[in-house]
Amino acid sequence: MIREDIRILIEKACSEAVPAEEVQESQLADYASTIAFRLAPKLKKSPAQIAQEIAAKIKPAGSVKKVEAVNGYVNFFLDYSQLIVPVLKEVRDKRSLYGKGTEKKRKIVLEHTSINPSGPLHIGRLRNCLIGDALARVLRFSGYDVETHYFVNDVGKQIAIIAQGFSEGIEPDAEAMEKYAEYAGKEDFQIFFEYVAANRRFEADDAFKARVQEAIQNAESGDLAALEGISNVARKCLQGQAKIYERLGVKFDFYDYESAYIRNGDVQKVLSFLKESEHARTTDKGFGLDLSAYGVARREGVSILARPDGTSVYLSRDIAYHLHKSSSGDVMINVLGEDHRFEFKELYTILSEIYRIKTPLEAVHYSFVSFEGEELSTRKGQIASVDKLLDEATEKAEEEIEKRGIATREIAHSIAVGAVKYHILKTSPHKSITFRWHEALSFEGDAAPYIQYAHARCCSIAGRSGVDVEDIRVDEIGVQLEKEEADLVKNIMRFPDAVERCARERRPSILVNYSYELASSFSRFYKQCPVLSAEEKVRDRRLLLVDATRQVLENGLNLLGIDAPKKM
Repeated sequence: MIREDIRILIEKACSEAVPAEEVQESQLADYASTIAFRLAPKLKKSPAQIAQEIAAKIKPAGSVKKVEAVNGYVNFFLDYSQLIVPVLKEVRDKRSLYGKGTEKKRKIVLEHTSINPSGPLHIGRLRNCLIGDALARVLRFSGYDVETHYFVNDVGKQIAIIAQGFSEGIEPDAEAMEKYAEYAGKEDFQIFFEYVAANRRFEADDAFKARVQEAIQNAESGDLAALEGISNVARKCLQGQAKIYERLGVKFDFYDYESAYIRNGDVQKVLSFLKESEHARTTDKGFGLDLSAYGVARREGVSILARPDGTSVYLSRDIAYHLHKSSSGDVMINVLGEDHRFEFKELYTILSEIYRIKTPLEAVHYSFVSFEGEELSTRKGQIASVDKLLDEATEKAEEEIEKRGIATREIAHSIAVGAVKYHILKTSPHKSITFRWHEALSFEGDAAPYIQYAHARCCSIAGRSGVDVEDIRVDEIGVQLEKEEADLVKNIMRFPDAVERCARERRPSILVNYSYELASSFSRFYKQCPVLSAEEKVRDRRLLLVDATRQVLENGLNLLGIDAPKKM
């Protein structure tokens, strides 16, 4: 709203088109524009001089209280007594749609999570899942048509090892079963127990290894029974994983299976097509492509697509999958760990340079999650499962509820899930995380329970007021604001910009940090500005501010997949 007004003021002052990103929030003012830096080479003047000229042409009026030039920036200071009424009206009118973007008429195919179906979801991969889910929510809210996809690796070597282990009657790993006994009934843990034992056999027994490779060959050569035998293991594991996604409130529009691209011949078509490429090479490692001409070179010189026996590797199946996805939307986005940066470059290069696919393909890479105090290895039976994390988080939430007397035990799960999601999402994806239980489950400061409590407090104030905020006439409230009221109006106003930035930059952490700032602003307001004991016009104004804060906190939490309880 106001940012667009400022952008138009600058355009009129300098007779130049001003893109939205050249007007941003500022720590020194309310908003600042960097346009002078872009115009300096063109006008052959210093940014400071250009900023001074622009500022001089803009006459403060309405909600713009002051304009000044500082070190090349054009700074804007706002009059929140002029803004409170339109802001409160907009939040009241739009409610859950406040901050929603206009329809973009662009479809985004967003793939995330896509973990190997060899065991339960662990904390390291939880980051992928939560980033992907939050992005899907934010992008939809921003006006995009979004489809979420999960690519199930149901024919990979790990899955074939497990399938062979089951078929040969290898006993599940007893140590892993004992360590995770409370989850023995879950399908993904049952697959994990078998994987630990079968993989140990695979590494030590060449004959077993040969039988696994033969099963993969048979599956890719048209033996549907062999293909189903391997794929069914993955499907069983996915049944258990799906229970965790349900607990997390994460939903996928489509589960896409690698086996389908083998069954319908798409993988073979990829291999046949790429064998005709000028970059095709065959080595003792198998068939692949030399992508060094595009600046993508493996140490071995070739990006392998098929093993010497002709069976495909993941890259071939991923190419077939993305060829399908490229015809399903206008933009493809993949959420991937930073350890897959090179593999993504290979995929991107093959699709864009050899297949000449025009559909944009992006990757949102996230850095590693280390787990304090433990060395983790699925193959060795050491995992930090999300099942255990959520169970312990719920126990902690129940303890805190009982100690503080702030809620009923029924919402412990909501508090626990919110705490875990927030702890993962608050860090920018490119930064690594050391996962610490005590921080994830904290109920103080920069944590989800703090924000959830702010929302519940808003609901409590409104309930205790005995006033229906819908009956308050916004035009009749007093507008002589205390500093904390003005700060709260400012933060409520910032929500649409935070959503837009989050969508544009593909960083849920932007919205997480905004939500914390809004909750903190509300806390300062609550301490300094009495609501229920104020005289009527001031009370009504503050009740409207409380209700608007409640609505915006709820909108923000919903976009992060976190519940907004009414009581705590």
